Amino acid sequence: MEEKLKTLDRLALDLSCERLCSIEMNETLGLNRFGEPVNIGIPFPRGRVFDASRLVIFNDAEEPLPTQVQVLGRWPDGSLKWGLLDFYVDIKAECNANYILGLTSSVGSECSLDRVAIQEHCDEFIIDTGLAKFILNKREFQPFAQVEIQGRKVLSDPGSRIVLTNKDDEEFLPVIDDIKLGCSGPVRFTFLIRGSFVNQSREAIGFFSQLSFFAGSGFVEFTFTINNPRAASHPGGLWDLGDCGSFYFRDLSVQMPFPMEMTYWNAQPHKPREPHHGSGLEIYQDSSGGQHWNSQNHCNRYGKVVPSFCGYEVRENQEIVSKGKRALPTVLLEGSEVNFESSMEKFWQNFPKAIEVQQNGLMLRLFPKQCQDLFELQGGEQKTHTVFFQFSLASQKTVPLNWVHERILPRLPAEWYAQSEAIPYLTSRALDDQEEYLDLIDSAIMGENTFFDRREIIDEYGWRNFGDIYADHEAVGHKGPTPKISHYNNQYDIINGALIEFFRSGDSRWHVLMNDLARHVIDIDLYHTTEDRPEYNGGMFWHTDHYFDAGTASHRAYSKANADPSDPSMYGGGPSNEQNYTTGLLHYYYLSGDPLASEAVLSLANWVLQMDKGSRHWLRYLDPRPTGLASSSAGRDYHGPGRGAGNSINALLDAYALVFNREYVEKAEALIRRCIHPHDNIEERNFGDVEYRWSYTVFLQILGKYLDFKVEHREIDTMYAYAQASLIHYAQWMVAHEVPYQQVIHKVKIPTETWPAQDIRKSNVFKFAAKYSEGLLRDTFLRKSKEFFQASIRDLRSYATSHLTRPIVLLLVNGYMHASFAANPDQRGVLLKEYPDFGNPQPFSPQLSEVYKLKEWMDECRGKIQSWTSGRKP
Repeated sequence: MEEKLKTLDRLALDLSCERLCSIEMNETLGLNRFGEPVNIGIPFPRGRVFDASRLVIFNDAEEPLPTQVQVLGRWPDGSLKWGLLDFYVDIKAECNANYILGLTSSVGSECSLDRVAIQEHCDEFIIDTGLAKFILNKREFQPFAQVEIQGRKVLSDPGSRIVLTNKDDEEFLPVIDDIKLGCSGPVRFTFLIRGSFVNQSREAIGFFSQLSFFAGSGFVEFTFTINNPRAASHPGGLWDLGDCGSFYFRDLSVQMPFPMEMTYWNAQPHKPREPHHGSGLEIYQDSSGGQHWNSQNHCNRYGKVVPSFCGYEVRENQEIVSKGKRALPTVLLEGSEVNFESSMEKFWQNFPKAIEVQQNGLMLRLFPKQCQDLFELQGGEQKTHTVFFQFSLASQKTVPLNWVHERILPRLPAEWYAQSEAIPYLTSRALDDQEEYLDLIDSAIMGENTFFDRREIIDEYGWRNFGDIYADHEAVGHKGPTPKISHYNNQYDIINGALIEFFRSGDSRWHVLMNDLARHVIDIDLYHTTEDRPEYNGGMFWHTDHYFDAGTASHRAYSKANADPSDPSMYGGGPSNEQNYTTGLLHYYYLSGDPLASEAVLSLANWVLQMDKGSRHWLRYLDPRPTGLASSSAGRDYHGPGRGAGNSINALLDAYALVFNREYVEKAEALIRRCIHPHDNIEERNFGDVEYRWSYTVFLQILGKYLDFKVEHREIDTMYAYAQASLIHYAQWMVAHEVPYQQVIHKVKIPTETWPAQDIRKSNVFKFAAKYSEGLLRDTFLRKSKEFFQASIRDLRSYATSHLTRPIVLLLVNGYMHASFAANPDQRGVLLKEYPDFGNPQPFSPQLSEVYKLKEWMDECRGKIQSWTSGRKP
């Protein structure tokens, strides 16, 4: 290997190319990979790369490859911060490969294949990959009007179709509203297409598609999202299935007309293909095939479990020829001159699914009519599926499409991620010597009860559930005959925690966990509508309500099953600022380039802006003040440091990283001024009320992130001084007053293992405070940080329930910062010797606050009167 690197260095020198880092890949499915397209988001140190076109990948044979770079993020100086690199790889079965990322003195694409050629006409686009031509209709989405291989038509006229049928079997027409280029280069060309399904009743349902074509290839990656843009009615703040804002449909399919002569199929990528003559083939996955395939998790709006049998069935001419648990099928259709092959990503996990070979071609049922119930897409809900196609000449030898079920995952050295500083405080696992901490977080992917194993408990599968984590901590003490259904969604940003551990360790299990959850959160946990209240539109639903079964509310917290029948008005709610987690989605975008992830971050930041605008309230002319909905925590009246304001500020900073819109920073700074002041009387904050004020440490962590943001952008101004002085003021108070939660556990209503896990936040606050202080004060903060980190791990391990989902997530998301300071103890921000005069704290009074206080007073008086009169009844 050493000699090989020397040879590569010589080659790099000859090409005036600087070697940046290695890219490792492993083949684990047992398939030979030739020309497989891969991509990976790569971070770069500030000031290192300004011209992305100079980046080039070398394979393990020391040859430069066609390399495509899409800029996803930039540093404030304009240099590349994150780039998405596309290239092709060749790896033999069960082998490893090490490629090299280099920086040339000239444009890297000079050693590339010809780019995909595009022709635009009045009604269509023609995409020529060099091997195949694809014709796209610009008005009606099909997705292909036609496919040609060396002049030979693949599809029968009039081409493929997307078919959506409602509960009355009425078909919808997919009309394109916007079609534009997503990315282009020597490897991949992607169209981004938006539109609506419309019918004669003018019932409109949205869709979004990404169609990716690859140079020199007949391979196509087709991602399709169906979206219900309506608002849910959610009466009384309850979000159950069966809501009048839901859209009900019977089938959503992709039809590929093709005059086939022979069909081959397999249900598993490692099994040989089975021949099938003629039509009448059906592979249908009705349930997960797991032990709890008929879990109550799969109930419909009536509370009835929908799946009818365990696993999948393969039928030929209506006769069952094969059965199994979990299918990952691929189907090949052979014609006289051309062939095409197709498969779906995560087929069994996103059940129900079906692939059919009919007399006129292939039918890919994303939502199959074979299901025994209608599909319900809730208001503001969407679902994304990915389908793969491979078109070729019958005489052409191609690699079977089985590889799409486990695509090659490129990995960089942890040291590269750390040295880039694109993710602050990230260090290699090799530098983390906290074995007890690592053992705890690794239980998420290793051992006998991983997060993957926990999916099986409630069968966290199916198109709406797959990717989510079972919230087993909510089921402690449950004694029912079946497991309590409880969904974790993305509380505390587990997406970010898993992604960081992937960067730190290179373990692909973290990537799988992160990737599945991110896609679930984007589709299901975000409220994709603009037709509801400003405080809900575009927001994020929080996890299942504490210690209640999800009922028919699915992943939306409040269900009618849990409301008090005597006073249902006391229960209910909706998307909450306290559950607004964006950083994992931002980093997922940087890693994958998925535009839906970028849109999700911006949606959540815009939600913060809109929910706080008093000008959107119907009483705005009487009281135009901000609503306070972006800054409240644990109640409408509290606008001090808390997780509601902290998460709002964090979302705004993340959105700014994407689009550099100064409005986001200005709003973040307004919320900081609203919630904290360098001269606050902290005793008045009542932080001793652990039950309701614990989350002030979330805010202080985000305040530390804001200070880092200001240093990165070299904005050492009054707001920087204000935030630094506030952080130090509160950290000094913490030194004198904070103790591990285990010492005050008697103050909380439910003393669980989560409380000592939350102590790790205090450790991080002290780290930020140390970074922005000096001398004895800095030493004190570092000592307290270490004490609270150790106390958090020690106290958590004293609980038999230490490995439940929530405490593990808290450590996963917050604990990596400790290794960073252990490895680099001299981390310092810009320290200010003197602060300007910040004046005195000014209390924030939100819109209509006096009206709410009057109402609360009247309700209290009414209660006292009712109590008094009832006491005098004979």
